[in-house]
Amino acid sequence: MRPLLLTLFCLISGLQAATATAPRVGDKAAPLIAHRGCWSGDSLPQNSIASFRKALQQNIYGTEFDVHQTLDGKLVVNHDDTFYGMKIASTTYADLCTVTHPNGETIPLLEHFLRTYCELRPSVLMIVELKTCSVDAVVRLIEQYNVLSRCLFISFSQQYCLELVNKGLGPVTAYLNADLTPQQLKDAGIGGINYHYSHYQSHPTWIPEARALGLWTGTWTVNDPAIKQSFLSDSVIVTTDNVFQ
Repeated sequence: MRPLLLTLFCLISGLQAATATAPRVGDKAAPLIAHRGCWSGDSLPQNSIASFRKALQQNIYGTEFDVHQTLDGKLVVNHDDTFYGMKIASTTYADLCTVTHPNGETIPLLEHFLRTYCELRPSVLMIVELKTCSVDAVVRLIEQYNVLSRCLFISFSQQYCLELVNKGLGPVTAYLNADLTPQQLKDAGIGGINYHYSHYQSHPTWIPEARALGLWTGTWTVNDPAIKQSFLSDSVIVTTDNVFQ
């Protein structure tokens, strides 16, 4: 696992995943993350295969998606813990598939996302947000598809982040819930700080403190053009609904 982590950590540190034709900030490729795929403007369902596929075809740093687990243990991709009114954790995958997104897609399995990624072989990173699921199961499946070196992990759950740390994945894990300082993240072995931009506005020293501690820095979900530009200019990884606006 160590060579994979070294490869990915180099990508994070240098912000090298974006290509030369990506959106620019000065003379640098912009570290932009498509939030739930590229769906804005095309009316694609968020966190669908269609929005994920479109994101993978863009020249951007990465695309984010959310993982839950069904009653029968299937790992699925959806933002909320419900899918069109059905509680994912207490519903079987087969029952969830009785309803569809407006474009006709059923709720995608994480495996469907990984197959699509392997099919397209993009340079885009996958930002895997762990919502309500088994950390072990997610990591095992990603390892099965041999794409661990193309993933960053994020979560609001300290427990999930610490489980990733215990698996040796701390350098590619970021915490989302802004109740820990950069020093506390460093002490816990969590490699990244990824807080809502409003928390950085309230704590202007957190980004420089994080960098001094060797943490990678990100923020979400930034759609205001001026705010987005300010973070991009500081080489903070920005998650946004509007990648090209």
